[in-house]
Amino acid sequence: MTTLQLGIDLGTTNSLIAQFIDGETKLIPNRLGHFLTPSVVSMTEDGTILVGLAARERLSTAPGHTAAAFKRFMGTDKRFHLGNQQFRAEELSALILKSLKEDAEAYLQEEVRDVVITVPAYFNAIQRQATQQAAQMAGLNVLRLLNEPTAAGLAYNLQEKPDNTRFLIYDLGGGTFDVSILDYFDGVVQVSASAGDNHLGGEDFLQALKHCFLQRCTELSKSDIEKLNLQKDIWQPLEIAKRQLSQESEVDISINFEGKEYKTRITREDFQQASSVLFSRLRQPLERALRDARLNPEQIDGIILVGGATRMPMISRSIVQLFKKIPQLGVNPDEAIARGAAIQAALIFRNQHLDEVILTDVMPFS
Repeated sequence: MTTLQLGIDLGTTNSLIAQFIDGETKLIPNRLGHFLTPSVVSMTEDGTILVGLAARERLSTAPGHTAAAFKRFMGTDKRFHLGNQQFRAEELSALILKSLKEDAEAYLQEEVRDVVITVPAYFNAIQRQATQQAAQMAGLNVLRLLNEPTAAGLAYNLQEKPDNTRFLIYDLGGGTFDVSILDYFDGVVQVSASAGDNHLGGEDFLQALKHCFLQRCTELSKSDIEKLNLQKDIWQPLEIAKRQLSQESEVDISINFEGKEYKTRITREDFQQASSVLFSRLRQPLERALRDARLNPEQIDGIILVGGATRMPMISRSIVQLFKKIPQLGVNPDEAIARGAAIQAALIFRNQHLDEVILTDVMPFS
């Protein structure tokens, strides 16, 4: 029996699992045939646990029985209420990992146990330990916790670039933001600096779009705005609109609330203006990483964007303005981290298709 070489991207918004086989990475589909499994858990009235797409659809119909974006609270005492039951973030994460494990076993027809799991570079020791615990609860053995930007570097084969190549990995996911600067020389991929924000991601841009909608929709009364601000179930039209604004200059957002339809038009400029505070927060870790590595923007050879939120045009535009370089987008930003984790698993098992690479990392906390 061959040793499975598997990597898992345990994400805030979506999670996925990849395998390194026959010299390349392949994503493993879930039972619905999708590569992305939404990181959402829900409990039905009869106590049945739902994970993934079925759970995400209940964000609108049963918000009090459904939890999402819990990765941000790994290692904390925060409790999530699903009906009458309470769960910690690592317990919910364990349910996601268990679902990925079962889907992979059904697809591969083999037991899945040893995996590499990725974590935000800015996770501290407590958050990393919580991720380990979630994996143990799911029946998984963690070969290594790999920082997400480092995984992205492996997915882009930085180890095959010319010596003394320096890359900046810009990883903006659903709930976390990481910046890492990677140097490659003599078979070593070295992380020279890492910075980030564990409470900044696509979910925050969604909230900015929601705020923009509430401010611009003239039909809404003050009490309507207060009620809508508390609603969990209006995320779907906003998420669709956010994605459309990546392709179009303006979009009509329509939200049904208390039997009435509220509609308004939002332009890409409106959205960018509503996100101005978030952009200043994105800038801080970027500048800190460059400062820690003692580098100027022009000393960076290339920029790699990973994480679904980097699809927003305003992100790549801000990168071009600062670095005067067009970011690389050769690997699907939703998939790069899982693919890199699978490559790391293959390196651990000394896969014949890969030259040995030494990965050195930095801990952002002393």
